[in-house]
Amino acid sequence: MKASFHTYPRGWPFRPSAWRERLRSPYQHRFIWTKAMIKGMRRHGVHAYIGSSKRPGNADIAVLWSWKRDAITKAFLSSGRHVLVMERGFIQPRVEWASLAVDGFNGRGRFRPAPDNGERWERLFSHHLKPWRTDPGDYALVIGQVPGDTALGGLDIVEWVAQTTAELAKLGHRVVYRPHPERPTPCPEGAELSTGTLEEDLRNADRVVCYNSTTAVESVLAGVPTVICDRGSVAYAMAAHEVSQPLVRPDRTQWCHDMAWRQWSLEEFENGDAWEHVAPLLAD
Repeated sequence: MKASFHTYPRGWPFRPSAWRERLRSPYQHRFIWTKAMIKGMRRHGVHAYIGSSKRPGNADIAVLWSWKRDAITKAFLSSGRHVLVMERGFIQPRVEWASLAVDGFNGRGRFRPAPDNGERWERLFSHHLKPWRTDPGDYALVIGQVPGDTALGGLDIVEWVAQTTAELAKLGHRVVYRPHPERPTPCPEGAELSTGTLEEDLRNADRVVCYNSTTAVESVLAGVPTVICDRGSVAYAMAAHEVSQPLVRPDRTQWCHDMAWRQWSLEEFENGDAWEHVAPLLAD
């Protein structure tokens, strides 16, 4: 089996002497996780190598960081080959984990279910889970996202936030807006701008409303009823999907167990454990 990695920025120099330069770049996490994943796949006999950032090549599997290589993804999927997508983890601290999805991004990708009846979840992540909140909170917390982000699929997030805020206000909710910290967008008319941490915002929220932000994973784990408007979120099944719908508080047990097998440590990339788990999805 051959796997080509298309995880580097366009035009990046692949010469070995560029490694130190890579580690100083804004893309350093891609290089570190790519190197680890290649090592882990090779341990299992996969011919893993760096491919072109522009051309699909003739490998059996394309490995991407995020979902930003349209020509490559279309070429592989249309020819019956597979795409393995690396991205930050879903459960905090996200930078210490990386996720692996097959043939799609985040909630649109395929994942294997937990094979261990929750052992990995209990060992690594169970401290994040809080009981569902049943007492009413003070406001609806609307979550912003980065304009143009891959996860949005072309949606105008500024317009979505404005429309969602207006709908919530019409339903009688006080609205607090939390923009994305890296690229904040303006606070919409009718909302108050968050000035606290996410933990503080969640503490007093009656509900969280987002398009498909990964913040929804944190709100669901924190026990705050959540509205997720796009199935691209990995927490979609744990939420309502329209602001006018009643809030839901489903059983999170199996979802939590499965989430524990959707993100991996750097060591698990390097030793091949991550690849061993996802490989059956790529053998079709």
